[in-house]
Formats: sequence, C-alpha cells, structure tokens
Amino acid sequence: MTFCSKCGRELPGDAVFCPNCGAPVQSGAAAAAPSPPISGFETLTRDQKAQQHWIQRVIAFAIDAVIVYVVLAALTFLIALPSLFASGFGIFAALFGGISIIWGIVFVLYFAVMESTYGASIGKRILGLRVISKANAKPNFAEAFIRSLSKIYWILLLLDVVVGLAISRGYQQKLSDYYIGTTVTNA
Repeated sequence: MTFCSKCGRELPGDAVFCPNCGAPVQSGAAAAAPSPPISGFETLTRDQKAQQHWIQRVIAFAIDAVIVYVVLAALTFLIALPSLFASGFGIFAALFGGISIIWGIVFVLYFAVMESTYGASIGKRILGLRVISKANAKPNFAEAFIRSLSKIYWILLLLDVVVGLAISRGYQQKLSDYYIGTTVTNA
C-alpha cells in the first residue's frame, strides 16, 4: 500500500500520478515503503486543491446562511412585530430572542433536507460541490442530519472541522463526515 508524498492519499498499485493531486508517484524502494498518513491540516498547508476546496465550502456555507437567515429574520420579525405594538419592547425582545433559538434547528434541517434530497445545499450547488455517502450516492436523511448537526452553533461547527482535519488523512471530511462516511466532493 502506497500513499502520495504530496497529499497523503492512498494510491492505486498502477498509478504513475496521484489521482487526487496529480503529483508524480515515486518509483522503486521509496514507493514500496508506505508513507505515514498525514493529517488534513498538513494537506491544507501543502495542497492548493485542498485550500481551494475549503474556500469553496466556506463560501457555500455563507451563501446558505444568507439565504436561510434572511428568510428566518423576516418571518421572525413579522411574527414578533405585533407584540411590539401590543406589549412594548420588552415582550418584543423576549419573543424575538425566543424564536431565534429555533433558527439553529431550522438551519440544520435545511441542510439535512437539501443534502438528502438533492445531494447538495443551494450554496454547494452554486459552487459545484456535492455530498456523497460511502455508496457514492447522495446521503440519506439520517446521514445528512448527523453531518449537519454541528451547524446548530458556530463553535460546534468549528470544532467539527478542526477535529476532522486533525484525525483524517485527507482534507474533505469534518469529524461528522468522518464518523458517518460522507464526503464533500466536486459535482
């Protein structure tokens, strides 16, 4: 079993170039000795393709956040606005804050439904990304829900990404992806 010296991906036995990053495969004794796997962080520092992948994912996430949160803010404001006129600002603020707790749950459900139905959220589709399961198909609802659960709060999402990159050899999986076997790839 050999690994790419540039990105750390496992190489097919007959590979001349890495199918992931295109680096030439070492020949002879260097190729016969398995290279130690590298973490996703190490891959990010070496591989421009990995860096581009995560830039695309961040932009896709921002697009999705704008879409979902603009709609939710408008709906929340319309629901809470009558309380402003009826009971004053204190009730309005409490109602607006209470409803906003639901936003995180709706955000998770948005990703779970979009990724299990279409294989990608709107942001991912715009940037040419998709989520695939171990079977190389779109994830089922349970897989999409689990991989989206950390999006309920930003610190959980950050931890999901950091731990996933620290424990995986590749760069395409956050911890929840690693756990359930999903991957974000180019469409």
